[in-house]
Amino acid sequence: MEDKKSRELFERLAKVMPGASTRTVTHYDPFPIGLERGEGCRVWDVDGNEYIDLLNNYTALVHGHNHPAIVEAIVRTANGGFAAAVPAPIALQGELAERICARTPSVDSVRFTNSATEAVMMAVRVARAYTGKDDFIMPANGYHGSWDQVVQAGTDEEHPEGAQGVMPAGIPRVLSEVVHFVRFNELGHLEQLMAQHGGTTAAIVLEPILGHILEPGDPDFIRGALRLAHKHDALLILDETITSRLCVGGWQTEQGIEADLTTLGKTIGGGTPVGAFGGKEHVMRILDPRADDALAAHGTMNGSPLCMAAGCASLDLLSQTAIDRINGMGDFLTSELDVIGREAGVRVHNYGSLLQVKAPDVLAFHRACLEEGLYIAPRGSMNLSTAMDDEVLGEIAAAWARAVDRVSAVS
Repeated sequence: MEDKKSRELFERLAKVMPGASTRTVTHYDPFPIGLERGEGCRVWDVDGNEYIDLLNNYTALVHGHNHPAIVEAIVRTANGGFAAAVPAPIALQGELAERICARTPSVDSVRFTNSATEAVMMAVRVARAYTGKDDFIMPANGYHGSWDQVVQAGTDEEHPEGAQGVMPAGIPRVLSEVVHFVRFNELGHLEQLMAQHGGTTAAIVLEPILGHILEPGDPDFIRGALRLAHKHDALLILDETITSRLCVGGWQTEQGIEADLTTLGKTIGGGTPVGAFGGKEHVMRILDPRADDALAAHGTMNGSPLCMAAGCASLDLLSQTAIDRINGMGDFLTSELDVIGREAGVRVHNYGSLLQVKAPDVLAFHRACLEEGLYIAPRGSMNLSTAMDDEVLGEIAAAWARAVDRVSAVS
């Protein structure tokens, strides 16, 4: 695979950006390939190599690249006089908020942020203000963005199961006093933690599925978390940043669960930088600036018109029919790929349109996939987009077989 221009781009960026990166997760040795453009379910790098995109910016591009409806919505909004955020309410904010509330029974009202990290940060702040308590509980191997208090789990590319006890650099140690870690899916452990810390706990923060390793949450564990939260006058926050693509109302709607607060991102922005948090009216009213004791939530770019327009278009495209189709494709593709790689120890599991590969040397397999025109995460995460069809799935399976042959030949 030709990568001369990717190396040159890396060396150029490294002169002005630490490690040639503005996002740690995008780096891998010796240097990441540089992308130039995308169209539908494919991307091209700066050397002209073509790939089927099985990463979709870590699930954000559920409709692939350059979907005409999303591009048209952005262009129409920009040409209509709103190319930048303004310090005033705009109709597009209401249009996206109405779509989110209509899709998710547990969300009566919503506030926008610029990322899911900010959404989690604000949801926890709301829970603290609402309950008057400081602590929160999250999974020991959970990932909820890059906010100081949630990165204490130590979950990253090198530690997918978390690394508690090793405080990440730059994080004040005092924060460890307000964050407690539960073993995911172990309700008994959560009961113990709440018995010990329930009096000071404002919220239990959970992903329905641990997205970075694709470990599904047991619905009974999530229901138990909701029960325990309410028993101790705390709130349940479900981080559906990744799982909102699995059902029109997210994983919780599929399971008949209603969280007190929900955080969103990725798919609700159509590929643009956006996050949101919302929930029950009696909780969210604490943000109403008409109240004397309202909790302030700031952000110069919150509710940016271009992001709102792209988000509306994205959700309009993401019907239950579209979701069922890519979930079905995920089931089919997983069964195909798992059979292909089984003897080589390259295994694949999925939850709907989310897939995860496990291999004896996942980084070597990642490189083999790039060589064969498949763009996946270095850690083996994959997901499907609505831009894919059965013919593309056949291409993926053929390339997968070649990638498996590559790592088998080396081992």
